[in-house]
Amino acid sequence: MNAIINVNGQVLGPHEAKVSIFDRGYLYGDSLYEVARSYGAQFYLLDQHLDRLKRSAELCKMKLDQDSATYKREIYKTLEAFRALPGNSERDAYMRLIVSRGSGKIGFSLSAIQTPTLYTIIVQSLDGMIPQRSAQRPPEGIKVRISPRIRMDRRALDPAMKSGNYLNSLLAYLDAAENGFDDALLCDYEGNLTEGTTFNLFYVRREIVATPPLENGILVGVTRSKVLEIAKDLGIQVREVRFPRERLFEADEVFLTSSLKEVLPIVQIDGRKIGDGNTGPITQKLQYAYRQKITQDTQRSLL
Repeated sequence: MNAIINVNGQVLGPHEAKVSIFDRGYLYGDSLYEVARSYGAQFYLLDQHLDRLKRSAELCKMKLDQDSATYKREIYKTLEAFRALPGNSERDAYMRLIVSRGSGKIGFSLSAIQTPTLYTIIVQSLDGMIPQRSAQRPPEGIKVRISPRIRMDRRALDPAMKSGNYLNSLLAYLDAAENGFDDALLCDYEGNLTEGTTFNLFYVRREIVATPPLENGILVGVTRSKVLEIAKDLGIQVREVRFPRERLFEADEVFLTSSLKEVLPIVQIDGRKIGDGNTGPITQKLQYAYRQKITQDTQRSLL
């Protein structure tokens, strides 16, 4: 496996890394995580990801025993070790930071915890994790299903908290994959679209971009926020509104945003073609503008 692991500051190979079976992340999904993607030697929007981690910790009543500066230092230490592996010096990487509440005795009580919060950093190759693209051509769109499973209500487990408890989305994805789709979208209990399994959702109708509002029970996507900012700069009108599944079939374009997939068109939903089945002009404009923003921001951070 082309990966390097960091467990509480110790950089290890993937077969050397170990976490206790009494870790609460393993026992209860009592953990948080963030994912970022590197461009060259820089993880894009890493500070925003670490800020969101702190907000997630507040939502799940987790006291972090490490600060953002520690996480950031260790993330880049792990990236440096990854890029030192043969063939990786110019390779972009996937990074996953996982923070568990700790380990100790079995039981929900905080008094059962006997260690500080445990952090694990995985840095590995992006190969096979994202749609292929060339420098000249963005990736092709994907085909998704609107899952019969509903998005977990924020009153049960707030989606704004990026936690390790991911069965809701994982099962929606597996259902979709079994039926020949690339991924899945989830509705809330009222039938309004929320987001995908690991991404935020947008559609375009008459050159107006629409996306579900945060109060609809969605993750505060880091890439979503950046794309909203870019759209505003480009003079594209954006609305954050609730909408049912039927609205997507009236759309001229549908696309998703995520740290790994960037801006990616959805060209088919439930077997029905969206628009002409190709990447639409607004989606394409945002794809290129997002890529330009990455180049500008990462070059500026090196100055």
